[in-house]
Amino acid sequence: MTAILVGTSGWSYPTGKGRWNGAVYPRRWSGDELAYYAERFPAVEVNTTFYRLPPRDTVRQWIARTPQSFRFAVKLFMKYTHPEFYARHTGESPELTEGDLLGMRAVLDTLAGEGRLAALLVQYAESFTRTPAHVERLTRTLDRFRAYPLAVELRHPSWQVEDTRALLRDYHAAFTRIDEPFFSNLDEPSAPEASLQYWRFHGRNRAQWRARGAGELRYDYLYDDGEIADFVDAVTRHRSGARPNLLFFNNHVAGKAVANALMLAAGLKLPLDYAKWAHMTARYPQLAPITGGEPRLF
Repeated sequence: MTAILVGTSGWSYPTGKGRWNGAVYPRRWSGDELAYYAERFPAVEVNTTFYRLPPRDTVRQWIARTPQSFRFAVKLFMKYTHPEFYARHTGESPELTEGDLLGMRAVLDTLAGEGRLAALLVQYAESFTRTPAHVERLTRTLDRFRAYPLAVELRHPSWQVEDTRALLRDYHAAFTRIDEPFFSNLDEPSAPEASLQYWRFHGRNRAQWRARGAGELRYDYLYDDGEIADFVDAVTRHRSGARPNLLFFNNHVAGKAVANALMLAAGLKLPLDYAKWAHMTARYPQLAPITGGEPRLF
């Protein structure tokens, strides 16, 4: 696996004000979005597994529609990390079942069996503070999935202690580096025991981040050249050896994540086919020096 893989959190945003059609994909297009994306980026963070566990055939289709070199980072099903949200979202009991475990492992094993699994992302909400009960919950989850390459996103500052790092080391799990409006740990020390390094960039829209009903507007933020330069510096300082560094942008509104992923990849001098994104300079002129050529409107 290439040492640094850059991409976005999700590849399909067909609805809402922040939809990708007309920015990332042609405006009235019914083509294969995943195949289009995978021709241009080396990896993606899968959102759908957080909300529902897809059947094995769906995962096989992801594999068939993407190059052999393409990698998937998979979000853990929300019952494990957001049980209260699951109960509100579905009206069902959040109690974990054997079916939940088998369904999650089926997704992971299907990807891993083809050499396509980059990581399992265990993502917690910023309200998930470090308490004895939460440490126990995290430990149980890590135990269930210790056979896979793990990255853990802990957004509350109370987790930034040595005991957390020691726990993650026991499972060779990466302590995910995060950038968001009210929290950043991009200088989290590298853990040589981890099988990978994982980075997530959520944007810095402070006004909407905690606003009631903000929805996708929380992620409506475009990092500027100076902020991207800071990320290039952080990644350069913390990358180590041949371990994969997975870098994903979650500021997805109107394709801003794609624009920023290209900017970061160019800053790191990664060998992407930047010219395939020339059309995006119509909306994001700062991409012109990266993609070359004239912007093409869809």
